This record gives sequence, C-alpha cells and structure tokens, in this order.
Amino acid sequence: MSEVPTLSGSDATAASLREFEARARAFLEEHVPRRGDVVVTDTMSAEVVAAEQELQKKIYDAGFAAITQPKEHGGQGLGEAESMIWGTLSAEYAVPRMLIAISHGMCGPIINLLGTPEQKAKYLPDLWRADTLFAQIFSEPGAGSDVAGLQTRAERVDGGWLMNGQKVWTSNAQYCDYGVIVARTNPDVPKHQGITMFIINLRDPAVTIRPLRVATGERPFNEIFIDNLFIPDSDRIGEVDRGWDAAVAMLRFERISIGTSSTKSTGPQSFEKLAEAAEAAGLLQDPAARAALVEVYVMEQGTDLLAVRMREEVEAGIELGPRGSIAKLAGASANFRLNEILSDIAGLSLVSWDGPGMAYPPLTKAFTGAPSSWTAGGTIEIQLGIVGERVLGLEKDPSVDRGVPFRDIRRSA
Repeated sequence: MSEVPTLSGSDATAASLREFEARARAFLEEHVPRRGDVVVTDTMSAEVVAAEQELQKKIYDAGFAAITQPKEHGGQGLGEAESMIWGTLSAEYAVPRMLIAISHGMCGPIINLLGTPEQKAKYLPDLWRADTLFAQIFSEPGAGSDVAGLQTRAERVDGGWLMNGQKVWTSNAQYCDYGVIVARTNPDVPKHQGITMFIINLRDPAVTIRPLRVATGERPFNEIFIDNLFIPDSDRIGEVDRGWDAAVAMLRFERISIGTSSTKSTGPQSFEKLAEAAEAAGLLQDPAARAALVEVYVMEQGTDLLAVRMREEVEAGIELGPRGSIAKLAGASANFRLNEILSDIAGLSLVSWDGPGMAYPPLTKAFTGAPSSWTAGGTIEIQLGIVGERVLGLEKDPSVDRGVPFRDIRRSA
C-alpha cells in the first residue's frame, strides 16, 4: 500500500489533510479499479477514452481533479499537500492518465498562465472535468526536435487569423476537441521570434486528422492538416510573435508534471511485474537475473525519490525551470535499461504467445512501445542539451541560423 507523505503544519491543517486523505481512499476504493486488475488491448481506443472521460468526471465532481487550480477557473483551490496525497494514493489505481496528461499537464496550465479571463472561463472548467479534451500541437514533418523551425503559418485577417500548414506526432488528437498550437506569424525575424500560440477547434471542417499506427498496433499519434482555418483573435494565447516563450513555458509544465508525478509503478516494466516474469521463467535463483532485478528496484527507488524532491520544491515555491528536464531524461534512460532487462528475463515469450496476433501481451506491448519514450516530447539529446546549457551553464552548440530572418533560412522541407 502506498504511504502518504508526512506533512507538517498546524493541528487544523493536519486534520484537514487527514480528512482529505480519508475521502480520497474511500473514493478510490469505491469507484476506481486497481491498476493490476485492468487489462486492455488498446490503451487509447474510442471505448477506453469514453470510459475514462466518465471516470474523470466522477473524480472532478468528488473534488480530486485540478486540485491546485484556482476555484474561479474551475479548480479545487487546494494546495500541493492535497495534490501529493492524491498522487500517492491514486498511483495504485487505474485513474485516467494518458487521457488527461496533456490537457491537465500542459494545455490547462498554459491557459491558466497566459490566457485571458475570457479564455479561462470558456475553456478551463470543461477541460478539468474532461468534458473537453485538449491536444498539444507543436511538431511538424520538418520541425520535430527543432520546433522553432516550424512552417505552419497564421496570417492576419479581419477579426483574427487564417492558418495553413501540417503538424505530426500529435498525441490522441483524434479524440480531442481543441488544441494548443504554435504557428509562424512573422517570417521576417529570426525563427524563435516570429511564432504565436493559439487555441484551435479540432472539430472544424478545415482541420483533417489522420491517425498513425505504431509498432504496438495502436494509433496514439496523428498527422494534422490545416487548410484555411479561421481563428478569432480571442483564441490567441499571449502576445503576437512571442509564442516561443509560451511554448517553452508549456513544455516546462510538461516536465514538471512528469517530474513531480508519482513514479511507483505496477506496469509491465515495474520491479513487481518483472519479478513475476522471472519467477515464471524459472530465473528467480539465477544470479544474473537477481542482479538485474536489484537494478530495477534501485532505478524505481531513485526515480521516485527524484519525484519526491521535485514535489517538495514545487510545494516550497521553488521554480524547477529547466531542471524539470532531469526527470524526463532520467525516465527515458531508465526505460532504455528496463527494456534490456525485460528482454533478458522474458526471452522468446516477448515474440510468441497464444491468442489473436494483435492482442499483444502486456510485456510485449511494453517492450515494443518503450523506444517511444526516447523521442516523445523531446529526444534524449534535446534533454541533455537543456540540462547542459541551462542547468550546468555549458556553452551552447554552434548554430548557423541564429539571428537570421526565418524566410532566409535554407530548408529541405
């Protein structure tokens, strides 16, 4: 059972937190199955999305979603202590994660930070409750790691903007209602300066969404085509041509969300599940397998302690800034090693099983999908660059397009 962190404070505060903890435990036991009891063949099918939206509405209505967000914008108006309690308790339960990770971890916070009062009133309450889902729309075919090289353009027209372009690798866009997008609004300045952020309606006929199938057989990502989409200026987030700053802030929210979330895992690559796989393979007494399991346990403990430290810093009002990339880098690096260990322990069972061909067993799906963590949301190389330059203060890599107007940069796409 998860241990709720000990939190200091007055007797009244402690009593309030105990009451919150008791309510959270009771709610989870009554309404949410434990993670180990849930088996799905497609983690983001339309059926799963609909079921998770309904569950998220129950969580919100019970007071356990958007815990630290302001009440006037649809949140609960509570503190980091309550958020930590919920995160610790819910780690063992099948609460919605992937469904709301981007809506709650990135899009909601950026609207809350830079949005107008009208935008907050219009979008945030439904977002927190999962009545509407949001996507983050940054990457393009020719601008992945170098997001600032994007070519999707938004041109001023009467009353707003007209957008055209193509995006790719947009997670779960086929199920989303809105998206937070960055587009080129000024090609006559260096590439980081001429970008603006918007909210767009993904149900608009001018937006075409095409899911992309990956190695696991699932379709978690999409390419998006935008043809003469009108965006009212009231759906612009932040200042014109200052969208790069907004994008960096949004990515920072993502890394903080990852870094401060509970990392205790009951998934296929967890110590618990790998130990079960080793026992099934008759390897529990094998010295190499035992050493590998110890390594898995140490990695789990290390990443969990990193999350605890970052949560405590956020609670104390300490800005994580680029240090949030450390958690993402640590998680991706751990996944790389976990995949090697999983391969050694599970062996041929990863590639042969009884049942329908696309019904991947959990271990096979985890093994096949793990490499995505090395590129998704910023490659390992990008995270190393952020840590090196912005945390350790190392020199920036040389850049041939620094200070050059975007329209004068030579591009292959």
